[in-house]
Amino acid sequence: MNRQLWSGFTTTVLTTALSATVLTLGAVAEPPMMAESSLSPESKSAESHAAEPSQDTARSEEINTTETAATSTVSTSITSIFPHRSDSSSAATVYIHNLPLITFLGSPETQYQDLGFLTAEEIRQGRLPDVQQSEEDPVWRAVLLSEAIDQLSVEEAADITAAWDSDRKTYVIKSGDRELFHFDQKTQLADSTDNWEEDVLHATNRLRRLVGGAPPLKMSEISIRPQATPQNTVATRTAGRGRQQHRGMASWYGPGFHGRRSASGERFNQNALTAAHRTLPFGTRVRVTNLNNGRSTVVRINDRGPFTGGRIIDLSRGAASNIGMIGSGVAPVRLEILGR
Repeated sequence: MNRQLWSGFTTTVLTTALSATVLTLGAVAEPPMMAESSLSPESKSAESHAAEPSQDTARSEEINTTETAATSTVSTSITSIFPHRSDSSSAATVYIHNLPLITFLGSPETQYQDLGFLTAEEIRQGRLPDVQQSEEDPVWRAVLLSEAIDQLSVEEAADITAAWDSDRKTYVIKSGDRELFHFDQKTQLADSTDNWEEDVLHATNRLRRLVGGAPPLKMSEISIRPQATPQNTVATRTAGRGRQQHRGMASWYGPGFHGRRSASGERFNQNALTAAHRTLPFGTRVRVTNLNNGRSTVVRINDRGPFTGGRIIDLSRGAASNIGMIGSGVAPVRLEILGR
């Protein structure tokens, strides 16, 4: 009797263990039907085509390639455009390698948003609203000049020259036979000398140097208007030169930037009498007068800014202290451009 019970018990245990083993092996070897039926039609489709690149993937790669090409195109631009105001007029200054070249002037009625520096492509894409595709719009003129400069090769820098156009009674800057821009009442050198011939020569040589490192031309190497000569050009500049004055709000900066490189490359010293300006050449001396108290100081431009709307100069802490605007942070000022 005991032997029969033991035999039956042993058989039951072995049968149970064998069944469990078979079930386990079956689970590994073949997924249950429920697992397959739980997959959505979309999942099945994705699984069945996993080895083949989908149209969406191909399209994504195409878009990425296009975006990369567009980014590469933008990055090759050597120009930028800074819309701003000059006295009471709208204006746009073209920069090459972050150095100012030409300022185009517009009407007093137009006011641009303060968006800082923009590329010609960004403006064409509508980044700056209300730009008119017209010769009367300074930003549009800046766009056309920027695009023309960006198309120049390094080798073409040596072909850049200036000539007097007797028909239009103006100076034309060109590369070979292609006109880049011409001077008129609404076109001036960003740091004008108040002398037409010298401004033309400076603009020509700045273009030659910044585009391709071409050597500068002498005044005798460009075609000038008949009544102007290199001799009386200098005399005209000395006798007729007037100091430019501008009014606006000034701010100051210091502790957070002390010891860091300024846009000119020199170390910023918050205690030195220096300032940041958007367009004036580095090294320009400017007399700054606080219109609230009449106190003045002379600063040297060695940095770029300010880029906050309504402010025309950013003083070092030392300069701001001299005219009593540390506490207020900002103050209305008059700028008098003294030269270098």
